[in-house]
Amino acid sequence: MKKNLIALAVAAALTSPLAVQAADSASVSGFAEVTYTNYGDTGAGSNAFGANGEVDFQASKGSVSVRVDVDLTLATDTVSTGNDSARIEQAFFAWKAMDAVTVIGGVFNNPLGQEANDVTDIQFVTHSAVWNIFNGQTVLNDNNIAGVAVAGGNEMFTGTLAVLNDLQHATDTDGTMKNSIAAVLNANPMEGLALELGYVTQETGAENVLDFNAQYDVSSLSVGVDVLMADKAVDTAYNVWAGFAVNDKAAIKARYEAVSFENSAVDDSTRMTVYGSYDIEDNLSVALQYSSGDNASAEAVSGIMDDTAVRLQFLGTF
Repeated sequence: MKKNLIALAVAAALTSPLAVQAADSASVSGFAEVTYTNYGDTGAGSNAFGANGEVDFQASKGSVSVRVDVDLTLATDTVSTGNDSARIEQAFFAWKAMDAVTVIGGVFNNPLGQEANDVTDIQFVTHSAVWNIFNGQTVLNDNNIAGVAVAGGNEMFTGTLAVLNDLQHATDTDGTMKNSIAAVLNANPMEGLALELGYVTQETGAENVLDFNAQYDVSSLSVGVDVLMADKAVDTAYNVWAGFAVNDKAAIKARYEAVSFENSAVDDSTRMTVYGSYDIEDNLSVALQYSSGDNASAEAVSGIMDDTAVRLQFLGTF
């Protein structure tokens, strides 16, 4: 589940022309995440262990790859809750129509925004407020979208255009599904620098959303910024972060994020997060994260709660 493999969700795959293996092949990969969470103020979910995972199936034949990702969650033994322990995250095909053009269709990760969906591909234990806002706009589980996309370009520039079901699955009066249009432009103007500009339309929710993000990697240092602006509900949301690889096994990171809202009566939400990780083995890492947020009244939109939280994460991959 590295970003240079088709095995990663389309959100990362669209940042460069998708490479399809020449020979027929099939693979199974995935992860298991075990967490412990403790909040500053006791409440639901505090002082609790949890677990979730994912199994990804991929097969390539000629110029076409097909992928299905299945999310696994920790369900209780109470049937009445209706919680399924397994559900589809992605189900799509990727057809390399030409050397620099790939066609993708199905259900796949939202290509807008800096963060990928899976915990194996994000910088911290928890997602940023920007990702949480996108997740709130996509009615499909975990910031996923359904439709077709065409991506093309070269090592320096990549463009993506997608026709989708409306992010909120809004329909006309006769029940006909409305459509969202998404466009993403990626640029790598110099070594270590990645820029992205994305725009998606929708008729309800936050309506049209614009996102700009950038990441620069030099030696052991990585820095990034992600900025979201919407027509309604959210004025601006952003996060800035930095990470430093202490050695080939240990890393430390910090992130600051803020969200301002269209409703002037709602205060801005802010959060500060610090993080450290260590690779026990190639397939197992441990991370400890501390975060402090402000503004519980807007938690449903931003994912920022008015509390502190300590999270311990073990992440195993296969």
